[in-house]
Amino acid sequence: MRLGQIAAQYLGRLPAGKRDLAASEINRFVRHVGPDRPVTQITKLEVERYQQYLADTAGDSATRVESLKTFLSDLKSKKFTETNLGAGLRVRRRGGAGQARKEEAKVVELTREGLDQLQSELQHLETVVAPAVRDDLAAAYQDRDFRENAPYDEAKRRMGEVQGQIDRLKGQIKAARVVERETSNVRAGLGSKVVLRDLQYDEELDYTLVGPGEVDTRNRRISIQSPVGSALKDRNVGDTVEVDIPSGKARYRIERIERAS
Repeated sequence: MRLGQIAAQYLGRLPAGKRDLAASEINRFVRHVGPDRPVTQITKLEVERYQQYLADTAGDSATRVESLKTFLSDLKSKKFTETNLGAGLRVRRRGGAGQARKEEAKVVELTREGLDQLQSELQHLETVVAPAVRDDLAAAYQDRDFRENAPYDEAKRRMGEVQGQIDRLKGQIKAARVVERETSNVRAGLGSKVVLRDLQYDEELDYTLVGPGEVDTRNRRISIQSPVGSALKDRNVGDTVEVDIPSGKARYRIERIERAS
């Protein structure tokens, strides 16, 4: 079966509030890999590389990775795949309120288009996702036996996740600094298309560095704040960079830098 079809069936089985949270990350992965790809053709290396694209500040990292891990594990349990493709995904936990304040204090460089997209995402969370989760919470509250009220506990957890996403987006928007796209073909920066050589697999890859609100992994547009993006920022043609991945380190050499179209 094809990935897009299976993902749609999986999301259709989830409760509304949980589905809204999971759909964003799962659909992003589907777009990246390709909705028409047979799931039997997807490899662990593809999943591992996909995690490199994710920005540490482009959402609740633990929630986003956990949603994808659960989906990939479900593929194996339903016998769509022989192995658990998400076994190597790492959930990076955040350090609580103090860490959140530090992250909010960081300047987030992005284009005007990227800022508009962050604001649109915030509006969707506040006007669509959060009300749906609150409705689930209110419905679960009607069952007053809180000792074994799993739906209520789940709704509370989801509400906390949604509020965390809202707070994170507000922090990014507050810290945003709109900048022009990089025009240099020597140094990598926001808006650069960077052509790399994977030194382990001798493959040529190309990524375009964008702000958090402009990520499109299907078209290889990765956040400049992601593990790969931050490693490439301000580096020059000929430089070799290392990126932490679940299985160790990936090494890339910058072959050329172009201005993205």
